[in-house]
Amino acid sequence: MDPAAGEKPNIVYIVLDQWRGDCLGIAEGAHPVMTPHFDQIAYEGTWYSRSYADCPICMPQRTTMLTGFTASQHGMPCNNMSGPRTPIESERSLPYRLTREAGYQTKAVGKMHFWPESARFGFEDISLHPNDYVNFLEDRGYGGFYRGHGLGGNEVYPAVSAVPAHLTHTHWIVDEGLRFLGRRDPECPFLLWLVFEAPHSPFDPPEPFDRMYDDFDIPAAVIGDWVGTADEPVSLIADRVSRKTDRIPPQVLERTRRHYYAQITHIDYQLGRLFGELKRLGLYDNTVIVTASDHGEHLGDHRLFAKYTFLESAARVPIILRLPSEYGVYGRRVETPALTADIVPTLLELAGLAPDPAMDGVSLLDLPAERTIFGETRHSVFATEGRFKYIHYFDNGAEQLFDLVHDGDDQFNLAGDDEYAAAKAELKSALAAYLTENARPAVVDGELRAEPAALDYDELRARNTAAWRGPLRFGQGYG
Repeated sequence: MDPAAGEKPNIVYIVLDQWRGDCLGIAEGAHPVMTPHFDQIAYEGTWYSRSYADCPICMPQRTTMLTGFTASQHGMPCNNMSGPRTPIESERSLPYRLTREAGYQTKAVGKMHFWPESARFGFEDISLHPNDYVNFLEDRGYGGFYRGHGLGGNEVYPAVSAVPAHLTHTHWIVDEGLRFLGRRDPECPFLLWLVFEAPHSPFDPPEPFDRMYDDFDIPAAVIGDWVGTADEPVSLIADRVSRKTDRIPPQVLERTRRHYYAQITHIDYQLGRLFGELKRLGLYDNTVIVTASDHGEHLGDHRLFAKYTFLESAARVPIILRLPSEYGVYGRRVETPALTADIVPTLLELAGLAPDPAMDGVSLLDLPAERTIFGETRHSVFATEGRFKYIHYFDNGAEQLFDLVHDGDDQFNLAGDDEYAAAKAELKSALAAYLTENARPAVVDGELRAEPAALDYDELRARNTAAWRGPLRFGQGYG
């Protein structure tokens, strides 16, 4: 049936894996990444330019992005915690509530990163990456070609896709989304959740995207004045040494950055097919489109790669919300701190359902003018009110304070500067209170936890923590 005013809106919820908040064309920052379709969605809606992952790690964020509860609330501040299952209780999940309470048809495509791998957690149907995608390759004579170049899922050297562009997981995810649009029940609204694996490493765009940024000037990685000093957090040093990211030559780092941009552009261009099909089917005007990421990517900044930290390159993510045309909301930029946890209550509200008042997430439609947000991983905790950002590391109680207005890349640690002592104390106190309220082990006897820590460089160098190697076959997942 044709969409009409007053109907529940359709929802397309798009998640990229490891997409930095500053790698968006509309951000007009140092990264020359081409994202015309994401930019257009922002022009048609609202870009939340100071958005964060409360726990910048894959599985905790998928839980948060489907429930509206942060890691400090659902108790999973790292991957593979809280028993054998990801703690997404179906009755609390967005797809469960939309299906049971609002009559939605729900479909998920892509990298769920659930455990068990085939769990649905409220979705009526899932096309699963890598399992279903790997079997798709098998059926087309490309068995063993998923990561067939030999690099693993956390290795950061540049590569080129072992399959042609039309057989990549990015193309497959969009194809599965298009297939759902063609087969859906036209008598009810739908939720389509698309979760891309890219631009997560390995950085292996297909031809011709792999050469798309060859003539671009690529910005150098940012190095904070605290890197290599006695004040540098031990957990960051350990990550750098074990992953050998301090040994990557500048030329390799530059090529890796080009390939990272290329993966984002590949996704953006493919989404042009999806948006075009929504328009062809007459669904676009009555569809909510929200885009986000589970976390960012250090991409060589501070000689780090991947995520896990509350540095801007890892914790800050791009959230864009495009509402149906009847709302008349266009071209807004909101700088109030936002969380990925805010997406679920927003979508519930748009579907006419009441969000759980216990969740940390609040509706993006009505963010307060002033807000302090918090986050937690197993290594550190953080708080920001938008101007200053405070990070406390459990190892040796190391502290960082950054002025986000004047230092958007975490280059200058102000934690030891008397001029900013009051700002640090205020955020630190609010953070301890938040963690105490949630009964988190990050607080001991009213103080943020601090534990003595030391490094064994030889032992760290001997590790190979980044290598989950390919090829993978017959839908056997990540390892």
